[in-house]
Amino acid sequence: MAQDPVTANRRPRIRLSREERLDQIIEASTRLVSENGFYGFSLQQVADEVGITQAGLLHYVHSKEGLLKLIIEQRYDRRFDPDDFIATGDPLATHPDGASYPAYLRYLVRNNAKNEQLMRLYIVLGTEAVSPDHPAHEYFNERPTGVWELYSQTRWRIPPEVGTWEDMRDLVEMSIEAMDGLQLRFFRSPQIELVASWTRFEDVLFPSPIWDGYK
Repeated sequence: MAQDPVTANRRPRIRLSREERLDQIIEASTRLVSENGFYGFSLQQVADEVGITQAGLLHYVHSKEGLLKLIIEQRYDRRFDPDDFIATGDPLATHPDGASYPAYLRYLVRNNAKNEQLMRLYIVLGTEAVSPDHPAHEYFNERPTGVWELYSQTRWRIPPEVGTWEDMRDLVEMSIEAMDGLQLRFFRSPQIELVASWTRFEDVLFPSPIWDGYK
């Protein structure tokens, strides 16, 4: 007896744990958002990618805005933070007097260079979120303060000429702004080499002789 073509083409349902399904959803939606932006993808596309219904997807994310929040919190914000740097055991991260901030930024740049999709996600969302109506507008507006507060939880080794960590806020914001600009330039032509290009920024942001022995 011939098999029903609808049944024959239907993909078998695979039962996953909640964590596994969320990982699958985040992976698929990260790619779609990085390629198309928040307004250029649909929940149905994500559902199709992971092999569930749109109603099933909404069970996990509740809304398109909820999915975006999940991507930012689970995929972008939870990556390569200072604790991850210290956990590498790098001597510049585990120095008794504190971690090296310039060395941490090099660590961040190296890891960003290995994941173009996450860089593209950040650039696409950051550009879209200039609009006050974008659901990520508030996140990007508050990001400089959020980064400062996150970094302030780590003990850093600072040259005496610079002062204390509290005196570093302008420099921290400038270094992140420089990194953002460099990542944007990475996606233009001719493409730059991210790590080598960051070295030039580092020489300006953390000049000798003040930062010698601290980076």
